[in-house]
Amino acid sequence: MVLAAVGVLAASSGALAVAPGAQESTPAASADAAVDAAVDASAAVNAVAAVPWWALVAWWAGAGAALAVLTRVEWFRGMPRIGPAWPLRAEASLFGWAAAFVAAALAGAAAAGAMGDGSSDLARLAAQSWATHGAQLAVVAVLLAAPGARPRGGGTVPGRGGVHFQPRGHAESAALSVAFALLLIPVAAAASTTATAVQQWFGSAAPAIGHRTLQAMAASGTGNPWWWASVLGAAVVAPIAEEWCYRGLLQQGLKGVGVGRTAAACATGILFALMHWAALPEGARAPGLAALTVLGIGWGVLYERTGRITAPIVAHAMFNAVNLALAG
Repeated sequence: MVLAAVGVLAASSGALAVAPGAQESTPAASADAAVDAAVDASAAVNAVAAVPWWALVAWWAGAGAALAVLTRVEWFRGMPRIGPAWPLRAEASLFGWAAAFVAAALAGAAAAGAMGDGSSDLARLAAQSWATHGAQLAVVAVLLAAPGARPRGGGTVPGRGGVHFQPRGHAESAALSVAFALLLIPVAAAASTTATAVQQWFGSAAPAIGHRTLQAMAASGTGNPWWWASVLGAAVVAPIAEEWCYRGLLQQGLKGVGVGRTAAACATGILFALMHWAALPEGARAPGLAALTVLGIGWGVLYERTGRITAPIVAHAMFNAVNLALAG
């Protein structure tokens, strides 16, 4: 579950990304009705106004400046021999990503069934989120502990016959994480706002709250313990699980079978966004997918330029935490 409440920032839309398997897409009808009623009752407040031209210009100007910094300032650019020293073979990485996908789907379905129809929508979504991300982390842990998943011949390499990359220092990687998180905000907001403007041009409204979990949290309030469970899951557990699965297993696995760094980061980012299709409500999909694609690619580039999986985890968690605060 990755929070990308770009609608709060761009007055356009929000997006909350979830674990593979669309585990948050099948809440019970009774719980859905309660949330839908709360949302419908405040439709006048939650409806997003038409995107003004100056907002598009402002966000794209900010995005251009951010991209210029990321591509031209030497500190942000890739350096020779800097990159992930990935500890798993390509085959094991790709198989692990597929296994994590299946495990997350099964765990989410099991959690939904265990909660029962009498549970609130927020309780069910939070339980599913924790179950799916727990399943993902379990798969990652098994792979890292399996000797057969290690590269043959010893050492860690980004691909078959590739050079041995070295990561940046922990402090420098942490600083880059914060900088990337801040610089990606205008880029994601520009993409989301543009998608919202195009959508509104064709007569389709975008909701101010762009995900079921955010809607359920808004309807529930902070007095509900499941609200806090959702916050902890989004700000801590989800970034760890999703970055290991996407920027780790999938992106490094693609590199291991011969896909280049940039192509692997882009393919992973796009797939990362598409996996959240079912979690985005009607009207929020185009803006949400646009923002999630930007974030997914950006976090992939961050991993390649630091060599540490903790870097995209920190950026992911920081973005989620900030947007949870803004959405609340």
